[in-house]
Amino acid sequence: VSIIGDTRMFRMDNWFLKGWVYFLVMFALIPILPPWTGRENGIIEDLQLLWLLAGMVYCGYMLRTKQLDWGGSPARLWSAGIIYFFLLFMREISWGRVFFTNDQGGVASYQQLGLYGKLVHPLVATLIAIALVLVVQAKIWRLIKLIKLPLKSFLLLLLFIVVSWLGEHDTIAWLHSQVTEELAEFGAYMMMYYIMRDLGDRLMQKNNL
Repeated sequence: VSIIGDTRMFRMDNWFLKGWVYFLVMFALIPILPPWTGRENGIIEDLQLLWLLAGMVYCGYMLRTKQLDWGGSPARLWSAGIIYFFLLFMREISWGRVFFTNDQGGVASYQQLGLYGKLVHPLVATLIAIALVLVVQAKIWRLIKLIKLPLKSFLLLLLFIVVSWLGEHDTIAWLHSQVTEELAEFGAYMMMYYIMRDLGDRLMQKNNL
């Protein structure tokens, strides 16, 4: 059975016009925006943080709402969501390294952050493990079968991820730039937030039926 025809996992959703418009506009912006906008901790990356922060806030909000009973734990599901968006947020700011400089004026390395720098990678691994355990405890497979993923929005998310990869790798010359990578990541984070909101809204709506 093809993915598109598999109604157990996916459903046909409405077009998220803002996302698709941005996807097209993104290609017009790539040759126009100056290179400094795509630098690490530049303006585009700073804007990405707003989507990730919004994701954490929404997951926290969903912890306090009444939702459809799918046989799993809403508290564990949305707690995993908070961890997920938190990990992405901290990744974008290099786990705080962007706030410290070395003797050459560049971003400090983890080794230069002392004990905290040594704890970052074990902390990341621990948080990922906790999130995975929470997702299993939430019985996410039952939820996906019941609510189903929005197909068009999920495909748009994949498109942003592909363009981001192309921006990072020298595969297609005119797409290979930090501006491309950061603009596409902005779109990917936007879609992650949108899909999560779609999931939360459907859980609350079905609960009220």
